[in-house]
Amino acid sequence: MANETTDGPPRSDDRARLVDQAVAALPIAVEIRAADGARLYANPAADAAADPKRRRETVSRGGRAALIETAVFWLGADSYSVSAAVDIDDERRLQDELFQRAYFDPLTKLPSRVFFEEAAARSLGGAPGQARFAVAAIGFDQFDSVNEFYGRSVGDALLAEAARRVGESIGGDDVAARFGGDQFAVLIAEPGEPAAALARIERLLARLRDPCHVAGVEILLSASAGVALSPTHDVAASGLIAKAEAALAQAKRRYRGQGRLYDPAIAQHALEHARIEQSLRLAVRDRRFACALQPKVDFRVGKIAGLEVLMRWRDENGDARSPGDLIAFAVNLGLMNEMTLLLFEETLASLDAIDAAFGPDLRLGFNIAAQQAGDIRFMRAFADRLSASGKAQRFTIELTEEALLRAAQFQLQVSPMLREIGAKISIDDFGVGYSSLSTLAEIDADEIKVDRSFITAIHERPRSQGLLRAIESLGEALGTPVMVEGVETKDELAYLRDHTRIRVAQGYLFSKPVMIGRSDNLGGDPAAAHIVGRAIAPSRVVDRRGR
Repeated sequence: MANETTDGPPRSDDRARLVDQAVAALPIAVEIRAADGARLYANPAADAAADPKRRRETVSRGGRAALIETAVFWLGADSYSVSAAVDIDDERRLQDELFQRAYFDPLTKLPSRVFFEEAAARSLGGAPGQARFAVAAIGFDQFDSVNEFYGRSVGDALLAEAARRVGESIGGDDVAARFGGDQFAVLIAEPGEPAAALARIERLLARLRDPCHVAGVEILLSASAGVALSPTHDVAASGLIAKAEAALAQAKRRYRGQGRLYDPAIAQHALEHARIEQSLRLAVRDRRFACALQPKVDFRVGKIAGLEVLMRWRDENGDARSPGDLIAFAVNLGLMNEMTLLLFEETLASLDAIDAAFGPDLRLGFNIAAQQAGDIRFMRAFADRLSASGKAQRFTIELTEEALLRAAQFQLQVSPMLREIGAKISIDDFGVGYSSLSTLAEIDADEIKVDRSFITAIHERPRSQGLLRAIESLGEALGTPVMVEGVETKDELAYLRDHTRIRVAQGYLFSKPVMIGRSDNLGGDPAAAHIVGRAIAPSRVVDRRGR
């Protein structure tokens, strides 16, 4: 306490009043209670009843932050001040840490989604519908493969490098953020015309495509982006971000490696996806799945050599539908494993109908998605069901080369498990994705299915002919039979018969997938018996255009 108007301390008879006034003026609450809890004394701060003139300041004491509050009070004609100091260093550090966690990404040091959303809201100001800026959502294409091939530490290093490039590519008034995973966002303060905003993002995407050297590894990746403009596409920050993300999703599906402006039609597409999701979930709940069979034909002797099981499901209208390009959609929804198991159970239940239509004991090709091949728990459960059925020797598990190469543990753990119970393994769609001829030597497979992209009009495409010869020769060297899929014309079949040693083919030229199942599900298709009856003899093959 300091006497601000006299040269010395107060007289002894005034000290009691001075202490009483000082305690009353303290900026912190002071209470005295009896043993029974009765309040005997409380200074004004305890009841917030008084508001003496105060000042507050934060100072450093011995390297730690302290908050000092000072109040001024009068005792008679004399003025005094009383101060209270509180060490707030730990609290300040905690607040800073919480702020960093809430507003900044610890890996890339970029602002977080929360910070970005608040920045977008501030950009709108108090004039909704008038502020002009752009929001871009940016995501890598197939980033998961980096973590799977090289490990998470390399993936994190790549994200940090990407963040640096994003930060270097924006203007001084722009804001860059990491939204989580491999997704970033940029707020463009002065976007100009839509084409100009898109051009800026395209330049950023080009920068992200440059080779990255991280952890001694050179990695090349592409990124896609979606762009939404204020006020053209929305006047709310949350709406703009949502629309930019919708445009990003469309870019990843259809325009990989490019930037796309938001299109209102995307909203309709999102509604359609929501409807399909609901329909798929109901189909899983109600077990409305069945198998369609497409023959694999030994065209040199004119007989069915095997069948591929294809998934079909009934929508709410009772129409049978093919998942088509919705497999990845189902995987993301967490439905694919259950759908696969339901199809497998339906296939087992339909074996009598299948044998009656196509002949007994034909081997059945059964597809497993790439993401499932790397899920050891699912694959072990599937193998257990396959073994328990007693029919494992009739099944060939078809996986894409991507699935086999991305999931090294499949070769080490799942493949031996499948072979032990009598199942075989086929490389499906060979020639696309990560394909290279040398990788065939690393994959333990019983069959190679050449993708239809090689077969289409092969009689007119010398390069495809050369590649097919190479695949066929390597298959022979490895002792692995080669078959082709997607045969649709007599000319394609004639080339295979006359210029290759391949025996087995699949495609619409022989038969479309034939619905077949138990009578209490989809029922058999009379066309199945017709396919077997004509034996698909080479001299009687007719393509689907009737030539």
